[in-house]
Amino acid sequence: MKILLITQNFYPEIGSGANRFKNLYMQLSKKHDVTVLTTHPTYPNARMYQEDKYWNEPEINNSNDILRLKMRSNKQGKSMASRMLYYLELSYKVRTYVREYQHEYDIVYVTTPNIFIPWSAFFFQKKVKSTRRILEVRDLWPDSVRDIEKINIDKIYPMLKFMEKRMYQKADKIIINNEGFRAHIARMVPLKKQLFIPNGFTEDEVDFKSIPEDFKVIYTGNIGFAQSYEQLIDVAHLLEERQIIFNVIGYGVNAHRFNDYIRQHKFKYVHTHDEKSREECLEMIRHHSVQLSLLKESDVFMNVLPGKIIDGIGCGIPVVTNLGGYTNQMINNYKVGFAKEKATAEEIVDAIERIRNNAEWEEMYRRNSKALLDEKFLWENNIEKLEAVLEQ
Repeated sequence: MKILLITQNFYPEIGSGANRFKNLYMQLSKKHDVTVLTTHPTYPNARMYQEDKYWNEPEINNSNDILRLKMRSNKQGKSMASRMLYYLELSYKVRTYVREYQHEYDIVYVTTPNIFIPWSAFFFQKKVKSTRRILEVRDLWPDSVRDIEKINIDKIYPMLKFMEKRMYQKADKIIINNEGFRAHIARMVPLKKQLFIPNGFTEDEVDFKSIPEDFKVIYTGNIGFAQSYEQLIDVAHLLEERQIIFNVIGYGVNAHRFNDYIRQHKFKYVHTHDEKSREECLEMIRHHSVQLSLLKESDVFMNVLPGKIIDGIGCGIPVVTNLGGYTNQMINNYKVGFAKEKATAEEIVDAIERIRNNAEWEEMYRRNSKALLDEKFLWENNIEKLEAVLEQ
């Protein structure tokens, strides 16, 4: 099959979205002719991609199948107006490409967020009968946007919800990376089939370490609007008081703010680190005892499956989170850590301390994480399920 993958974020960018589509490209390319339509790497900033360590996939570096759109607007604009301008420019360029070349592909595979890309690929386009439209849902726009305090979309929310429903209707198949999305989508399009393909690890990335001598907690990834910055600060204070080492590898709009706070208050046990490549990040996670994930207390964010959780499971270390829904049930049912919906900072740190004080628990969580990884989060297994749907 000839497949067109359309994504705003792609290798070598860091983050779960870019890593997911890198793996989709590499796995699907083993059997199919795959093209990626994307942008130049700028997230969280363009400067970091001048370093060779991020360009560590020669197969992609030398590929002629990666089409990067040249953008005039700034993806990382601080104002909502500048970001909207970027989205509109990107949507126009995606729409232009799809309209001209969709007949050359058996499948056009497009992802949220942002929701503008699926709209431009699906709406205002003449449908080619031989080309199937696959929609991957990685975030519930516009609900997630409305739950971010600094973005008010109340006036246009009804229109966005209508567009969301039409997007689901126009898709031939829907892929979700979180079981928590299934009921939300089914309410809008009850007859549309959904396939759950989570983020995951490739077999080459799997490497389990023994329990480290020093008990350490780690937080990796975005510190943005969706993450609970205030609770992260509270957890840092409590871990400092209990003399538990806490390493934070953060990026995003609140990362510098968090780093400055830690420096100004002269924490001894809380350490911040600059952005790292995925390989560097995973290697660091493997030498810790707990992976932490905190999101804002909203119905949308409480039901996601963050990359941080999967990274912890994939590295074989216990995970601790304030999440609910599918992620909460998975963590507690498989006994790979602690999850309590809307847990307080005190409850989070108490759970961390219980793991520190019980070596048998930590060993059990690690053992169960390895089993869960094999069952749910290996790309080599999950790609077969995806191909079966794509080939129908």
